[in-house]
Amino acid sequence: MNTRRLATTGVAIVAALSLGLTGCGTKTDAGTPAGNGTGAAPATSSAPADARAELSAAAQKLNQQSVRMKLKSAVINGSGVMDPATKTGDMTMKMGTGGTFRVLMLGDDAYLKISGMPGMPKKWMHMDATKLGESGQLNLMPEGDPGGAKQMIDSVVDVEKTGAGTFAGTLDYTRTKANDESIKALGDKAKAVPFTAKVDDQNRLVEFVIDTSVLHEALGKMTTTYSDFGAPVSVRKPAASETQEAPAELIKAMGS
Repeated sequence: MNTRRLATTGVAIVAALSLGLTGCGTKTDAGTPAGNGTGAAPATSSAPADARAELSAAAQKLNQQSVRMKLKSAVINGSGVMDPATKTGDMTMKMGTGGTFRVLMLGDDAYLKISGMPGMPKKWMHMDATKLGESGQLNLMPEGDPGGAKQMIDSVVDVEKTGAGTFAGTLDYTRTKANDESIKALGDKAKAVPFTAKVDDQNRLVEFVIDTSVLHEALGKMTTTYSDFGAPVSVRKPAASETQEAPAELIKAMGS
């Protein structure tokens, strides 16, 4: 199995998704915020500190209840559901010609299956999620921050409220991925990445858009939306006959 190639692809996934709040998602109607509530939050004339507090509170709600996520970008499209309370999730990411990754999370167990990529096993690869580290590439729901809200807020350099339930600001990838080689390679570009965000009438984050074109013009914008808050999440463990243990080399690579 070409685990080196898999690990490299994993880095690309994390670089794109980690600041998009766990980002699992897919084809979504551009410009249409997801969520059970469609109304905008009340308009205020917030100071920057208040805007950060509002956005932080809205993002933290992703740690409090189950949610469906959709992501759309020029290079990655995906969808998934997760329940932070039970640490269960089912995420599918399509990398174009790079294949399709599907990850199942069941507590401390992670299962990965890759299709459309030569040399990959046809079975699910099982990993102990506790060995993937807090920033591990397959640790989609890290302990204490399963929805990824803290990681996103910690990366915010500045933010302002631009309207009723809308925000705009700048992210610094190096604040949360200081040791990631792919982030280091981006240099200063990674320290000033524009974003916009929307919250619904229940002050929940429902859309997060990162302008990754500043990292490379071909990347364009990456849009993550959140909906179906509180809906049941059911994830079935793969049968033993359809599962194999992931190689130690792969676990080490994905946990770095």
